[in-house]
Amino acid sequence: MSELLDVFIGESRENLESASQELLEIQSSGPASERVDKIFRDLHTIKGSSDLFDIKPLTRLAHAAEDLLDSVRSNEVTYSDDIGDLLLEALDQISIWFDELEVGSQNIEQWKPISTQLSAQLRHFIDPTASSEVDESSATVNNESPIADPQTLSEEHIALIANFGRNADLDLLCKATGPDCYFIQYTPDEGCFFRGEDPINVTVALPGIKAFNIEMPELGEDADIYNCFTSIKALGVAGEDEIKQHMAYYEGQYSCVSFSTQALKAVCTSKILKCVEAIDDETLNSALNDTDIEQVHASAGLLLASLNFDDSEDDSANRAVLSLLSSIDDLSFLNNEIREDGCSGKDTNTNGSPEAGNSSANEAGDSKRDASKPKTLALHERAMLTQQLTLLNSDNYKSEFMFPSIAGLVGNILGAEFENEDALAVAISNALDEETIQAQANDEQAQQTSNDATAEATQPANTQTANALETIEDTAAPVKAERQAVKMLKVDQSKIDYLMDIVGELTVAKNSLPYLAKQAEEEGGSRKLSKQIKAHFSIVNRLTESLQSAVLQIRMVPVSHVFQRYPRLVRDLARKLDKKIELCMQGEDTEFDKNLIESLSEPLIHLLRNSIDHGIESPAERLAAGKPEVGRIDLIATPLDDSVIIEIRDDGKGIDPQKIKLLAFQKGVISETQLENLDDNEALQLIFAAGFSTSEQVSDLSGRGVGMDAVKTMVSQAGGTIEMQSEVGVGSTFKLLLPQTMSVNRVMMFEVNDQMFGVGMDAVVETVKVPTADIQRIRNEHVLVIREKLIPLCDLREALGFEAAEEREEHSILVVSTPQGEFGLIIDKFHEGIDVIQKPLEGVLAGYAHFSGTALLGDGRVLLIINVQEVLAKCL
Repeated sequence: MSELLDVFIGESRENLESASQELLEIQSSGPASERVDKIFRDLHTIKGSSDLFDIKPLTRLAHAAEDLLDSVRSNEVTYSDDIGDLLLEALDQISIWFDELEVGSQNIEQWKPISTQLSAQLRHFIDPTASSEVDESSATVNNESPIADPQTLSEEHIALIANFGRNADLDLLCKATGPDCYFIQYTPDEGCFFRGEDPINVTVALPGIKAFNIEMPELGEDADIYNCFTSIKALGVAGEDEIKQHMAYYEGQYSCVSFSTQALKAVCTSKILKCVEAIDDETLNSALNDTDIEQVHASAGLLLASLNFDDSEDDSANRAVLSLLSSIDDLSFLNNEIREDGCSGKDTNTNGSPEAGNSSANEAGDSKRDASKPKTLALHERAMLTQQLTLLNSDNYKSEFMFPSIAGLVGNILGAEFENEDALAVAISNALDEETIQAQANDEQAQQTSNDATAEATQPANTQTANALETIEDTAAPVKAERQAVKMLKVDQSKIDYLMDIVGELTVAKNSLPYLAKQAEEEGGSRKLSKQIKAHFSIVNRLTESLQSAVLQIRMVPVSHVFQRYPRLVRDLARKLDKKIELCMQGEDTEFDKNLIESLSEPLIHLLRNSIDHGIESPAERLAAGKPEVGRIDLIATPLDDSVIIEIRDDGKGIDPQKIKLLAFQKGVISETQLENLDDNEALQLIFAAGFSTSEQVSDLSGRGVGMDAVKTMVSQAGGTIEMQSEVGVGSTFKLLLPQTMSVNRVMMFEVNDQMFGVGMDAVVETVKVPTADIQRIRNEHVLVIREKLIPLCDLREALGFEAAEEREEHSILVVSTPQGEFGLIIDKFHEGIDVIQKPLEGVLAGYAHFSGTALLGDGRVLLIINVQEVLAKCL
């Protein structure tokens, strides 16, 4: 998949999600105009961007949906739930097509009938009397750009061409080799250089380019010289599709006007005939009157080779006309003028085209420019000369490397050649002399006054955007405002993940420094070197932690990234089950690691489906129970230190723990003894057992005994816990406690049986050393009293299958916090805390539930991370 298509799909998916969300809001709160406008803009963006690719079925469907929304906006069509359902179906279909485009499995031919059918259904709301065929043709026609009359050229177009000089139209006509011409204004983004873009190269590579101008405003003293402030105008010969393809990566940075070569010929007719009259060659005039194309070629070619032309505008025009006549294959556009005026050169315009304006411009500029006057410098040329003079006088100037480049640049501006630095500096100084600049200003004023009649739309070179483009449809907003709006940089997630892996490697490398310091002191006998290594470790540690924090912040996204998918799910399932349910979401701005929240998307869907199917009653049952007809589900995200709590609450019928225990016993999930001894809270947790379901019949939503156990497994794999509370007749609540990020963890290291283990620092309450006599035994369990609090103890040697240790006078206790309270882990030795990148267990170790993962230490050893919950379950 191409990079451009990848960007299009990513941005369009955001538009689809936004449009879907707004449609759901409309169905719950009514068709507010701002919401309809938002959906219209989203679909308009998708339709417009899809034109860059050959996916007409997708474009057609988006266009039909856009037209329907436009009719709703203008109150021509009344919004209804049927319209909303069909629009959602269209959005779903477009999303499916995006899935196929991403993996390259698209079949455009198979898309066509689907697109035709959905488009016809959408357009039926606009015009119920129109047939599908009419709708299809309408969609096709409306998708095409209007075709302008090829024989006319508007005054705006003429003004745009005039930007390149009085005879730019003749020069372009001489170089035109195809049926279409274009004028383009390209204003690169300020930060384009930082993305490796070269605006000049982009312009030079334009298809069929014939001329271009670069404009640059006066820069203030505080301007950032590394930003791009140029504006580029170009003329060329190519079709609009070729321009769009070439400029596809620069959408919003350019405007393009296309016109036909035939229209350009019509505009230049009077100029051509006036030049022929000025040349006054009988053979050429006779050949033109007789329409003898071969004689015209021969005469024009001979005159072009024999006449002496200077740099005046009149001679430039004559040279261009002779060049044109020496190669042109069709004289029909001149025939009417030749027959009516006999090449007299009268400025007659029989078809109402604006040649009169061009003739006026010719008459106003007939006199040659005085060669003795200094060259008129544009503002960007003055700025460039000033920069080159500064560079010549700088301490960093290197003649052998810099002189050829500076001399070439200045020579191109001033039209001269330079042999040494002194001559070059003098020429630049003279060009920038105050009197010269004043003379240039006077010349520019006079030239502007003489050209007012024909170039009213032309602006001075120091403006960032040409007013000649103001009348072009869909012209972009002012450049400055547009650039300020670009505040987001989209990066492929795989690149962020790769950066996170590098941070992990850096963390391991950082952790090796303390071991290196210890080795330097113990084996090398150098305490000074050891201290230096430790000092540098503190610096590297600080920088690494800052880098970790920065990368983690990049990966953090609000939970709304996932939450916004669920209103559609709740709506569809509620309709399927004939229930009325309202979904209320809170804390959508709470941030999560993107990988983590994506991995929890599926568990949250299971919990919502559970609440919809098992929790919320039917409207009749709710009314009979004295409840509102519409059930309510709350989806709440709340930050808590370095964790996040996600709650799913419903006001449904709740769960009867006695019924749960009985069903679990009947399904063989628990024994008869457990049936008698389980309390209500323990009974409720049975819904997370594998193969257990409270549904009495199997449906496409529930009853298969899978789902809730999978939810608990996925939550545990993410390093979180899940709790469930319920009250019969009131409702149920599922609470998920999750780490905010799953990438870099700080763990407390400790030693058992000469092996290193770790436990998450967020679970550590305190570390203590106590005499063996302080450990007491109650009901076959070891306990310790700390500050009048009873702490149950677990010997990790026994829990992990190691041999019992010899009797000791003192024990090291690691107190950890769990949802069931505080517990103490009896270990052999404490070690320092360390930052690690935790990796999940794989292969044979994946079956050991009492380990949650592994990490690599700086000295190459593998650290096993203890799963406190599982270890305590086995120990106590």
